[in-house]
Amino acid sequence: MQDFVGKVITEVAVSPWKSKQDRRQGRSIKKDAVLLAAARLFNERGFAGTSLDDIAQSLNVTKPTLYYYIENKEQVLFECVKRGLEVLREGIHAASQQGLQARECLRMAMENYAGVVTSDFGLCVIRVGEDPLSEAKRQEMRALKREIDAEFHHLIEQGMDEGWIAQGDSKIASFTVVGALSGIGRWYRPGVHGARSLQEAVQHCIDMLMHGALNMPTHGASAMLDDAATTPAIRRELHAGNCMLACFAQRPTSIAQMLLAALEQNPDGEALVVDGLHLTWRELYTAATRCAAGLRKRGIASGERVALFMGNCGEFVIATYACAWIGAVLVPINARARTAEVQYILQDSGASVLLCSSDLAQGVPVAGAVPGLRHRFVAGPAPGAPFESFSVLMQESPLATAATRLEEDLAALLYTSGTTGQPKGAMLSHLNIVHSAMHFASTMQLTPQDRSLLAVPMNHVTGLVGQLYTMLYCQGCVVVMPQFKALEFARLAAREKITHTVMVPAMYNLCLLLPDLAEHDLACWRIGAFGGSPMPPASIEALARKLPTLSLMNVYGATETASPAAIMPAALTSSRSDSVGVTVACGEICVVDESGCEVPRGEIGELWIKGPMVVRGYWNNPQASATEFCDGYWRSGDIGTMDAQGFVRILDRKKDVINRGGYKVFCAEVENLLAQHAAVVESAVVGVPCSVLGERVHAFVCVRALDESTQAQAFKALCGAELSDYKVPETWTIGTDPLPRNPNGKVMKRELRRSMHAALT
Repeated sequence: MQDFVGKVITEVAVSPWKSKQDRRQGRSIKKDAVLLAAARLFNERGFAGTSLDDIAQSLNVTKPTLYYYIENKEQVLFECVKRGLEVLREGIHAASQQGLQARECLRMAMENYAGVVTSDFGLCVIRVGEDPLSEAKRQEMRALKREIDAEFHHLIEQGMDEGWIAQGDSKIASFTVVGALSGIGRWYRPGVHGARSLQEAVQHCIDMLMHGALNMPTHGASAMLDDAATTPAIRRELHAGNCMLACFAQRPTSIAQMLLAALEQNPDGEALVVDGLHLTWRELYTAATRCAAGLRKRGIASGERVALFMGNCGEFVIATYACAWIGAVLVPINARARTAEVQYILQDSGASVLLCSSDLAQGVPVAGAVPGLRHRFVAGPAPGAPFESFSVLMQESPLATAATRLEEDLAALLYTSGTTGQPKGAMLSHLNIVHSAMHFASTMQLTPQDRSLLAVPMNHVTGLVGQLYTMLYCQGCVVVMPQFKALEFARLAAREKITHTVMVPAMYNLCLLLPDLAEHDLACWRIGAFGGSPMPPASIEALARKLPTLSLMNVYGATETASPAAIMPAALTSSRSDSVGVTVACGEICVVDESGCEVPRGEIGELWIKGPMVVRGYWNNPQASATEFCDGYWRSGDIGTMDAQGFVRILDRKKDVINRGGYKVFCAEVENLLAQHAAVVESAVVGVPCSVLGERVHAFVCVRALDESTQAQAFKALCGAELSDYKVPETWTIGTDPLPRNPNGKVMKRELRRSMHAALT
């Protein structure tokens, strides 16, 4: 990689006004020295902490002399952007003059721009940003930055026209390139990162772009399973309920077909690692089909429900694939569920079989409490009747032929967390699961060489679809972690050469707290997907610093969407930390107002989601299905926006928006701000009834320790500096006890509201 900083400007070590000979130097050289001195001071002290006097003093000139070169501090920002644009254009021109191939010209342009954003000038623009500027000046600044986008857009559009970049949205691709390279500037700290670290980070970023947003077209791919890195062709199809959906034109038709493909195409590839056991796809297929034969022998037919009440273990994986092989419907039950919850799900689903782990057997309803439950199996030491050992299912000869299932047939019932009442069984079809797995695989470029560490619960849609079924589609390997512990996670990830994870931000933050994280060899870890809550910008920066090979990707979805509805391109996670990404290939997200009318881009409304990954309704609950589904769309209950480029922002849950005297307060906005406080573990903002304003804002905050920095006044000051006054919580509950959560780990705001109501009455 070239010395980019030198290409932006020859950095003057001393003032050009130092000697008589230097005083004869031209105005342009002196102006460059002024700008460089100003940029360095802005980087060291900040924009507000630097005055024109400081700049003049650093150059040993008078303030009137300085005025001859710059009139105000704002001018410095504009000049820095102009210089970056000039360097970019000069580099593109020089590459074409050298007769380089077009793809190499694009790579050189990216290298030059990486040099711009990591120079003193680039760092100045990135760190100061637009905040000090007036709105009119901000518009001028954005117009300049759009010229940089336009340079890359021209190169990328040319590449698509000439056929050396795969067809796609060239504007989005150019935005991705600029955002990714700008992220290098946000990460880079000259006093912390050496030249080699910078070079490796830039080359990794560019390589990811060249194999992602700028990947070359593939020719002659006969089946999408052959090349998971290429987005498969899409066509519109008519599906159940006379619903027209955009679908992948070529796809597996069932989960069983994916298992058979893994056996045929990657029989000796590693498929499962759990508790020291390593199974290939051939061995896992044999285990699953033995289990399937055991279930079939006991009369379990296609369409019957098989409940799994287990934590993360090998038996869960085997039973999951066994259900798919005989066409049974999988019903995972959260391992943290209580007996009453287990009984409700067993009764509501009409489960015929229950498979549980020995440590959870005491939580299973007594015999007779669920009349339709014909068989109970336990993995591990059997407690006796009415339980049988899971091992007896594995003693049959493998079932050679899979049951025939249609795409629209039910594959799994996943019960939602029930924050508003009894849980509802979302009906996931084979069509839903296959499309979600393909969305993950194509967006994240997953292949049979990928190894996913499954540390979230398998019985949740993230672990089941986002990792287990996705790795089945990719024919990669799942490494199962029974329970997440940061140190054990780091050790396991290093030992098993993990390449992929899907976790919540809190898990990544716990990894960052490990003092010896750098001692673990995590160089293979390339994709870190996250969802459920925003990733604090400080965490994104810390992960980029400590794990430069890791690309973070925000994933937005729900049980009702079989997981992903939107995914953030890895290159834009840092620059777009306020967004959950763009809609998946076969999906559609519509932002509507309260009357069901679509709102213009940028305006706030409820997100409605449609696509082949969206479930058709809730099991045995037509009223909830009619309320939450309309014309193929699922009404998410999330309030958000979509900008002109298609990036989705989630502002809050519909029911969590507080109406304070006519002003809307999005709880998530306040919670995200509080998350930036170093002492805050978690927070939840709720509305408190008020006879005058309707509602007032109250915050529950869990902190690491109670001291002066975690008092209400400190949090009020933090919020008051960033938020409108009506958004700042007026009352606070601050303590060290965790906030109440349901079995899926979501904060139970309903319980918090009840506690507030009890306190008030």
